[in-house]
Amino acid sequence: MWCGLIFGEANKPTAMSQWIFDAYEKKEKIAKKIKERKIVILAGSNALFGVDSKLIAKEFGMAVVNYGVNAGVELPYTLHAAKKVIAVGDIVIMPLEYPMYSYEGTPGVQMIDYILSREAAFFFKLSLREQFYILWHVSYKRVWDGYLNQSQERVTSGLYGAHHIDSNGDQIETSLKYKTPNMTAEVDALKANSYGAEFNADAIGWEYLEKFVKWCEARSVKVIFMPSTLMKKEKYFNDPKEKWFYENIANEVRKRGWLYVGEPYRYMYKKEMYFNTDFHLIEKGKEIRTLQMIKDLNSTL
Repeated sequence: MWCGLIFGEANKPTAMSQWIFDAYEKKEKIAKKIKERKIVILAGSNALFGVDSKLIAKEFGMAVVNYGVNAGVELPYTLHAAKKVIAVGDIVIMPLEYPMYSYEGTPGVQMIDYILSREAAFFFKLSLREQFYILWHVSYKRVWDGYLNQSQERVTSGLYGAHHIDSNGDQIETSLKYKTPNMTAEVDALKANSYGAEFNADAIGWEYLEKFVKWCEARSVKVIFMPSTLMKKEKYFNDPKEKWFYENIANEVRKRGWLYVGEPYRYMYKKEMYFNTDFHLIEKGKEIRTLQMIKDLNSTL
């Protein structure tokens, strides 16, 4: 009965998933208009808010599309969505959010909502373990919303949505004049994360990455892993587990035979450079981060 109730409202849009759907739809259209070889920036919202695609395009003389949307949909769907726009010979740059590497198959609220409401067929591409976790974690409210909130009205206001995405797929209006006192308070209240303590070198996320890299290699697509941006905290430098993680995540990628460029500590900035989360940069921070990316990418591009 429970599964019947869940799949009875599958592919029926919800309000929660709307801005993500709008963003992916716009970025997919941008990418598919590009007929030549291109660079695809692939991650969650640290890329959406933190990369100036025009600077990268100018530096390397290639079209660039920022395909970062929301890490909340988790690693499997992030990679799945990217396959829709990656063409033969492209370059994929992956500054993944650090939790993605330790994805264990447990879905978050946004992953559950998005898959069920927008792309239910993807559910059957997941492992049995992941399918079970999704069914187990679906709330009564989520099922109820699926039946009642069937709206495809586009998001046209607020911080998140296609209306705040430019022709390259980058987030706009993130300069200091758009940073509200509430956003400043949110940033001030952020505590250090424990990605090092939570790191798992045997997590299912590595299996997804391996399959994705092989899929890209079969299409002559070059994949380059890079650091995410993250607000600088003393814990990341002093705590043994956290320090080990940021000093060794590149090696964890490289020992699997994949390309990783950049040094994570160089992509950590003071809180004044962040907009509303410890992954979202203000305009100035985005420029600094992108110039660092260009510097690191010059060695391989």
